[in-house]
Amino acid sequence: MNSPVNAEVVGRLGRLGLNRPDSINAIDLEMMHALTETLDAWATDPAVSAILLEGLGDYGFCAGGDFREILTRAAEGMTIGTVFFRDEYRLIAKLAEHPKPIVSIMHGMTMGGGISLAGHVGLRVVSDRVKLGQPETGYGFVPDGGATWRLARTPGEIGTYLALNSADMAAADAVALGFADAVVPAARIGELTAALADAVDTAAPEEKVRRFAVSPGESAVMARRDWIDACYSADTVQEILERLWVFSSGREVGGLRASESMDPDAAAHATEAADTLLGLSPTALVATLRSVRAARDGETLREALERELRLARWFTTQPDMFTGVQALVAQNTETLHQAVVPDWKPADLSAVDVTDIVAAMETPLRHSVFPRGLGIPEDEQAAAAAAGRGARRA
Repeated sequence: MNSPVNAEVVGRLGRLGLNRPDSINAIDLEMMHALTETLDAWATDPAVSAILLEGLGDYGFCAGGDFREILTRAAEGMTIGTVFFRDEYRLIAKLAEHPKPIVSIMHGMTMGGGISLAGHVGLRVVSDRVKLGQPETGYGFVPDGGATWRLARTPGEIGTYLALNSADMAAADAVALGFADAVVPAARIGELTAALADAVDTAAPEEKVRRFAVSPGESAVMARRDWIDACYSADTVQEILERLWVFSSGREVGGLRASESMDPDAAAHATEAADTLLGLSPTALVATLRSVRAARDGETLREALERELRLARWFTTQPDMFTGVQALVAQNTETLHQAVVPDWKPADLSAVDVTDIVAAMETPLRHSVFPRGLGIPEDEQAAAAAAGRGARRA
């Protein structure tokens, strides 16, 4: 049986390859633990001066978390949800705080947890054919794994839009919005990895990436910022919907009309955005808006991960996550030829209990992501928290 992670040292480069290509490298517990063990070993290994995180296979870096595993274990009566998310979030923090420089290369499909693995390291590369996204509200869940921390630091209200609408990003969007640092053509990724592994060439990883990087071009999402800011700055999802409807009809929202927007198709795009929201989980939408807004308030990455774990744990007790994931799995089967519309409960935004969501976000769990008993000295915890505060902000 193949290992879910290929780990090897080439020159002085530690190469970590996600190795579940048949599932577009979906993250399971075995993969998390293999990554964690190797990162711990390489942290003090003098033979390793830098680390490369990549995904094997042609289809993508990582399609996100393996929710099939969560559903299977939940059906068996195991409390796999909390363990899965807790271990994943600890791994994400380890990648963000690792003492060795880490370069991630995202190609093809890179969704949800895939962005979380690659998106918090020191140097993030995307291929020109990458497709990134936070698709969680589409299957009854919320952006997690530090996603709200990153989304909250995008320009204006774009992070709110991306999170609520499960919108996709291209390479240019990723760089403009702070999800990546450089674009390298897919045809030259092999040359880049060879250069990073070349021990004779002592240039820093940043310099090696620069040699292959190309201009990201214009961001299509950033071109929509004026009407996104006007509509998505509302306090509730229902108010966002109402603003989108008003704006798409040609009327003014936040001092802007569709005819005045920098986006020539603003009215059509706003209509499309509203229609998308109407098909997504109302509970997930309300919780996502709350979570992204909470991440704006000076949180460190670690603090965001703690809040996200509390919310993720609550969602494993709610029907929408299981309904949504089951629909997603069914839609991906070979025998199905039409989209599956999940039966969200509740089906209306007005019926979502905001009190329960706020309580879930604020109530500490018995087993948190970073308990004092984890074996991390308090001075190191303080240093890691400081590093989180000073980390790259979009």
